Amino acid sequence: MPFRFAHLTDTHLGSGAGYPQPVEIGTGERLSQVFRDIASAHPKLAAFVVTGDLTDRGLPEQFADFVAATTATELTVHSIPGNHDHLVPEPTDLISRNGYAIHSGEPRHYESFLGPRWYSFDLPGLHVVAMDWFTHELGLDHETQNVWLRADLDAIDPGMPWIMLCHDQPWRSILDGLPRAPIATFSGHRHTSRVVSTGATLHVNTPPAMFGGVDNSPATYRIVEWDGERITIDSQRTYPPRSDVRSLRANTVQSRWSRTTPAIGQRTPFIITGGRVVVPVAVDDEARGSLAAYDAGSGEPLWQAGLDSPLRSAPVTAGTTAIISSAVSGTTWAHDPATGETLWRRPTSDPLRRFGFYAPTLVDGLVLIGDQAALRALDQRTGETVWERSDIAPYQIFVTLSAPVVDRSGMAGSTPTVFWAGFPEPRTPIRLDPKTGETVLSPGIESADDLFRVLASGAGLPIRTPVVDPASGDLIATGVTSVFRRSATDSEMRWSYPTSVPWNPVSVDLSSHGALVVDVGGAVALLDLETGDQLWRTEVGAVSDECFLTYRRSPHPLFAAATIVGDRVLIPALDGDIVTLDALSGAVLGRFATEIPVLAPLVVHDDTAVALHRDGRLVAYPLAAFGGSLS
Repeated sequence: MPFRFAHLTDTHLGSGAGYPQPVEIGTGERLSQVFRDIASAHPKLAAFVVTGDLTDRGLPEQFADFVAATTATELTVHSIPGNHDHLVPEPTDLISRNGYAIHSGEPRHYESFLGPRWYSFDLPGLHVVAMDWFTHELGLDHETQNVWLRADLDAIDPGMPWIMLCHDQPWRSILDGLPRAPIATFSGHRHTSRVVSTGATLHVNTPPAMFGGVDNSPATYRIVEWDGERITIDSQRTYPPRSDVRSLRANTVQSRWSRTTPAIGQRTPFIITGGRVVVPVAVDDEARGSLAAYDAGSGEPLWQAGLDSPLRSAPVTAGTTAIISSAVSGTTWAHDPATGETLWRRPTSDPLRRFGFYAPTLVDGLVLIGDQAALRALDQRTGETVWERSDIAPYQIFVTLSAPVVDRSGMAGSTPTVFWAGFPEPRTPIRLDPKTGETVLSPGIESADDLFRVLASGAGLPIRTPVVDPASGDLIATGVTSVFRRSATDSEMRWSYPTSVPWNPVSVDLSSHGALVVDVGGAVALLDLETGDQLWRTEVGAVSDECFLTYRRSPHPLFAAATIVGDRVLIPALDGDIVTLDALSGAVLGRFATEIPVLAPLVVHDDTAVALHRDGRLVAYPLAAFGGSLS
């Protein structure tokens, strides 16, 4: 004691065929090096645990690469299969017995190379159970696995704690009816970071080990420690940047004020409301989050409100009465802006399945929140559920990062409607009456039948919250491979503008000059809103060693959205520079070096721009320091 193992997941060894290119998934050689690097960095490590999607297509040569990689370390490697490890023969899309949109598959290649797909073993004072979640979900062998699991737990001492390894976070179909709950579960599958507690169980969902997650987590592994009484986790970046945020601090010489916050590494936008800077905080390793408020004029701390899980989406303000946020647990919160007091909290309808990764949408006294399989409206004053829809789309593999948007253009009548589309669902854009949740219009969309073809085609589905053209009601959004404009009435593509890397994480900004696109591969462009023609494009020229991109590990220079101030555009870069562009021409007007990367958009308050740095430092810089006239 203590016993330590490294949790890795979703290594996806393969070529990446079928994905929007370029992608950088796993290779056997790289996994071998990752095993060696982790073992070297953690000399007291006892084992590796890899929770599925070891391979990308379940092919024999990919399994051979995985087995070969395990010989690069002297430590034991415990593995379980994921859905990609069963992608034989040619898969077809289906809806599982539990309403899960998934694909077909069968397990022969995994068994040939790695043996049993469910098993158990003991650590000092801790029992470990490994399951094949995918075949269980498909109903191929769920009854057999259930009988085995109960017999296995009945065979150990009733007082012995246990943990579960499962490719996806286990749902009630696995956990219901067990003699006692696990103290923790470890999973992957979603390509996200989500650590939550339900009852006595800590659920640890870890991003991919060798490339960025869908939620823009960097490539990650977790060191898990069992001390005989409790499980603790320590998140580590597989490819840490050269700069060490514990020893470097942002250059605050020219700042109006600076303040250390607990939001280290936060990629989520913050807000300024009522003279207060409100910062979302995610503490994955302790399954908690918070909102922290600071005086926008001085940086003095005002209050901090604890949440039940990390906060990975921006809070929104309901006038002067409430700040509303949604944590990754799916719980929606309302806090008093002046004091941080909790006004109400509304847990999700399914804490095991509802992953809360997009910001709430406010419309006419309602809060719209949920995921692609269950959208609901809450009363802004009380948090009571007004309506809930669970028939719009089936439950999905990917978390949804595209929130519903409000259209007040009048294209569907005199009252506002809610427009909702996303990747992978709702694949057919729909309009809803916000008061009732009823469908107003579903114009349809031409897209490929199955998820893999949708992924490869880069279909016109938003991967980030879109914007609505206030004149026409058209949708303008960032898709998998491009920025596009889609008709409000018939879903026709008006125009499409390619981005240099797939899964560009920044939403489009509308300005009086056009549609502003931040291409995180290194450029900013302004497009004509009507035609999509490029009016200007400026290469920012930043050099970074950071990567937060989906299916990628190579560094990129930009990540955060731009901030438009008059005829100037402020671009925070991952090298720590804040670059000022002329909004009309794209000309570079200035570069301000802060020395530490800025992951969230700048927010303007009076004559300052407030930045949240990767080291957790919240800093107010004078706008005059950035170059150009910002009037």
